[in-house]
Amino acid sequence: MRWLVVSLWLLLSPGVSGAEEWQLVRRDEARDIRAYLRDVPGTAYKGFYATTRVKVSLSSIVAVLSDVPAMPEWVARMRAARMLRRDANREVWVHGVYQLPYPFVEREAVLHATLSQKKSGVVEVVTHAVGGMVGRHPKRVRLTNMHSIWRLTPEKGGVVKIELWGHGDPGGYVPPLIFNYNLPDEPMQTLRNLRQMLTREKYLGKKLPYIREP
Repeated sequence: MRWLVVSLWLLLSPGVSGAEEWQLVRRDEARDIRAYLRDVPGTAYKGFYATTRVKVSLSSIVAVLSDVPAMPEWVARMRAARMLRRDANREVWVHGVYQLPYPFVEREAVLHATLSQKKSGVVEVVTHAVGGMVGRHPKRVRLTNMHSIWRLTPEKGGVVKIELWGHGDPGGYVPPLIFNYNLPDEPMQTLRNLRQMLTREKYLGKKLPYIREP
């Protein structure tokens, strides 16, 4: 199976879970998408949390997240993605390239993603940047501090709650004021695109043997 990588802005520290600290900064009522920001200790760059709900199977969502070649079609800022290595269906290493607005140069990262499913049925994908595997491109900035989590929670009526947390250092010099102002737009756009991807025939009704449906 092919696996998951997230965009430059889709970065998470797994410890950022205090719901009372999140501030709602963007919402799309038509698509039921919300994005929140919060401060992260030790850095001027904020973390984000975004969520939506979709009536679809867990396998369909995982199938989209796993389709590495298609990621530039829906992950905000992603220009290219390629598989480097995979171990069965639950662990993968991916090289991602991200295009930023002028005058910032492209970023790249090698991301290690792992999938797990709890007894409750909740699916989680945890991703973090790792070193090695791909040589540094002379005209790109290598990202080394980025983390993300996707969480898929089955609810009543065949609905799945999709949550995404992220935090990281954008590398080089990106003014925190600019980064933080634009940060929530990235997960908002990614979730909009993900919802659209889930309407494609190739993902609808998908059944994956390693995913337990409710």
